[in-house]
Amino acid sequence: MRGAWSRLGRRGRRAVVVGTIVLAALTVLFLAVLDQVADESGRVGRGEAQLEVIVAFLLAGGLILAAALLAGYWVDAAFSRQRRFVSDASHELRTPLTAIRGQLEVLSRQRSPDAAEVRRVEAIVGGELTRIERLVDELLALARLDEAAPLRMRRFELGPFLRGFAESEAGAGVVLGLSPAGTLAADPDRLTQVLRNLVGNARRHAGPGGRVEVSAAARGGRLAIRVDDDGPGIPPAERDRVFDRFHRSEAARGRDSGGSGLGLAIARSIVELHDGRIRVEDSPLGGARLRVELSGFEGEKPLT
Repeated sequence: MRGAWSRLGRRGRRAVVVGTIVLAALTVLFLAVLDQVADESGRVGRGEAQLEVIVAFLLAGGLILAAALLAGYWVDAAFSRQRRFVSDASHELRTPLTAIRGQLEVLSRQRSPDAAEVRRVEAIVGGELTRIERLVDELLALARLDEAAPLRMRRFELGPFLRGFAESEAGAGVVLGLSPAGTLAADPDRLTQVLRNLVGNARRHAGPGGRVEVSAAARGGRLAIRVDDDGPGIPPAERDRVFDRFHRSEAARGRDSGGSGLGLAIARSIVELHDGRIRVEDSPLGGARLRVELSGFEGEKPLT
């Protein structure tokens, strides 16, 4: 019992205490009503009236206490997620700030640094500032998604949309595979953001000279957009966690992958706003396949 109370958390315990106080107040009210019923009821029907009051009290009290327990768990879980998010964000920001501070301290200890050293420090600091800027932008994007910002839904041709995206990413080695002819009802700007995040993740894992392919297929009213890479793939044990905020695989943590650990979390949030789903599969290219499934497609090509 003590362990369960401890796991409930401070805010959860507070909610239970409030619920208990409300329940105690109802008990007092119940006793007063019961006395009133006893005074106003005759001998005939007194027991039935009291029984009805008791049953009503027990139901109301039980519901209030259950609501307090559920609210306590929910509130504490929400605050726990918020604390973890703030802690992770602080850690991610502290890393580039520490690098910037270190480089500036090295430069300040030199009385007359040469131009090459200044350019070296400038390049490192500029890169870390870009990393901070990208992280802040992604944090703001997640905050807006958490507020369920409205989508700008419209119907558009899928083929030109995917070709335009592939052409914009062609310099990064992204190729477009097969895709169905038809129209999709979605927010094209948000869907572009999803594809950029998935392609960015695939490109980092594919490595220099690796292959990243975007393709799509459909069946009925559902569309599957696939992003494949020929990298090392994602182990089955990590496939559910890769969409968690600030999650990075051990391979990515061991090198400067350039990722913040937020891209896939943002992609999942956008997909879920579309009432879709996203998951990881094995890719026929040998690496990982990130698969987005959306409804609202009108076309003919079968889903594969």
